[in-house]
Amino acid sequence: MKKIQSLRNAVMVSLLAGTTVVWGGTTFAAENLQEFALEDMVVTATRTESKMVDVPVNTTVISAEKIADRHYLDVADALKDVPGANVLDTGVGAGEKKVVLNGDDRVLVLVDGKRVNFDMGAASGRSSYDLKMLPDVSLIERIEVVKGHGGALYGSDAVGGVVNIITKKMDHSYGKVSMGFGSNQARDAKAMYTVKEGKTGVMVAASKYKQGYYKYKDVADKTTKRWNKDSDYENEKVSLKIAQELTDTSNLEFEYNYTKADGNVPYGYATTQSDKKTNNFGLKYDWLLKDKDAGYVQLYYNKYKFLSSSTLEEKDKGFEVQQAITASENNKLVVGASYRNAEASNDGRNYAAKYNEKINNKAIFVSDQWEFIPSWTLDTGVRYDKHSTAGSKTTWSAGLNKKFDENSHAYFNWGQVFKAPTLDDLYYNVPGMTGNPDLNPEKGDTWTVGYGTKIADKTSLNVNYFQSKLEDAIKWVDIGNHESEVRNIAHQKKNGIEISVNHELNDNWDLEASYTHVRVRNDNNDGNGYVRDTSYLPNMYRFGVRYHDDLWNADLFLRGGSGADTSGANDRHGNYIQKYVDSNYVTLDMSVSYKASKDLSFYAKGYNLLNKAYPESAGAVNYAYSYPAQGRRFIIGAEYTF
Repeated sequence: MKKIQSLRNAVMVSLLAGTTVVWGGTTFAAENLQEFALEDMVVTATRTESKMVDVPVNTTVISAEKIADRHYLDVADALKDVPGANVLDTGVGAGEKKVVLNGDDRVLVLVDGKRVNFDMGAASGRSSYDLKMLPDVSLIERIEVVKGHGGALYGSDAVGGVVNIITKKMDHSYGKVSMGFGSNQARDAKAMYTVKEGKTGVMVAASKYKQGYYKYKDVADKTTKRWNKDSDYENEKVSLKIAQELTDTSNLEFEYNYTKADGNVPYGYATTQSDKKTNNFGLKYDWLLKDKDAGYVQLYYNKYKFLSSSTLEEKDKGFEVQQAITASENNKLVVGASYRNAEASNDGRNYAAKYNEKINNKAIFVSDQWEFIPSWTLDTGVRYDKHSTAGSKTTWSAGLNKKFDENSHAYFNWGQVFKAPTLDDLYYNVPGMTGNPDLNPEKGDTWTVGYGTKIADKTSLNVNYFQSKLEDAIKWVDIGNHESEVRNIAHQKKNGIEISVNHELNDNWDLEASYTHVRVRNDNNDGNGYVRDTSYLPNMYRFGVRYHDDLWNADLFLRGGSGADTSGANDRHGNYIQKYVDSNYVTLDMSVSYKASKDLSFYAKGYNLLNKAYPESAGAVNYAYSYPAQGRRFIIGAEYTF
């Protein structure tokens, strides 16, 4: 009888989607309240383990439990569950995917604390990482997302925030495999195995996602269409992690991640074919593990190859050392240093300019966390960077946190920005897109004020306001005749508000809602003052409902946007150019999983169940979106753990 009742409840969630037994999936779902509890421990916000309620930043954690329940296809899929995060997909499969935090795509991406951002090959906006190149979700323990500046702690790329992918620890032997099949010839296979013998742990994972073709809803005539060229998209990932306990308090760890993503981009850029590969190596030595004064030194070597109209290659190598120091019961310091060298080359094929260039950066930093009055904490930080092309700069940060109880806090933080030009900014040179070796670094300030609490153990509420102002902001500027050039515009301002609420109706039902408003304005030094950047959708909405019990997990999520700029103009060829055709959109996603036994579970996911025509990245020509989101699609599969 209990199983029948559970099944009935899960089907009720499915019926809410406007379909009968249509099992679908979403990256969005109402969170279990405890997944957002303020007592959760985080490391990314302060570079040392702290309670979320004790840090003056806006932080979200995607837990291992949520990753398992939602059967995310990839990290981009998971990040869509983060309030205030906007994941932009510029095309099916081989097209770039990037994350925007606090209205900014200058986001630092880490894997186990190691920087993986590219310096070239990602020339859309200020983004410097393609999310589809991250390790497979099967080996991820948690994802920490810090929204707001991270410059004094992490350096140049952390203007909008930091995404830290933390992989699983190898504390016991186990494995799991999964296989899914879906619409448009989609197949998704994953396998992961971890073995622990004595003081040695080994984890290996592999995955492959393939999709044959691409369908979308045409915004002009409201019909579902298939791109006239197959996507033939494949994404292969292989990861290896080896950890050796040297003593009770020290550990040596080696990590390798390989990703290959290739296929056709239906529209956009100057080509219809793209092939990307990453080979990332890392070595880390930890000492004083489980001690409040832990430290580490890590080395990394990242190799990235991008084959498009020409072949671009980048090799990054660097190291980082960090030490925590407890000065007193109420005062803790974190000190560190880092070095990074990036070298990029372009073979000059297909009219691209041939080059081979290098940049490097040396940095030292100090962070101080001081509880100067009971329940009041002051976090301060200073960082000195010496960049080979952008010069030297000292940046400061400060944050004030008031802890009311273990479930409530209010905070304010401020930080200075120093964003050096990337190799793309300086030297990218293909027909229609030209870098600028005379760029100045971006400088400015950013600050956030927020409040988070739990009400009657049933409701979590988080509210924050953010603002940033940059001088010499770097932007790809259309200079006419289908030509773009990188320039320092005069100023850029961003501000917005994020509100998220999670409510536990009872032991089985949860609700979640969030609203984010972002306003981006640029002063192009043309006498017009600050003008709205119409590439950004100003209003984003999310609402979800979740049912869960011992056997079922079912999620339904409605998300949308409004306020898009639909104005346009004809170019010199007579094409009507817009950022958006419609000013708003609403789409619906869903996910259902059933635990058939202790080791076997089945899942079904569905995307864009309403089959809406909308884009995740701005751009339209002749009233048709350049990067339309995929239409209604499904994937069903099974996972076995052993």
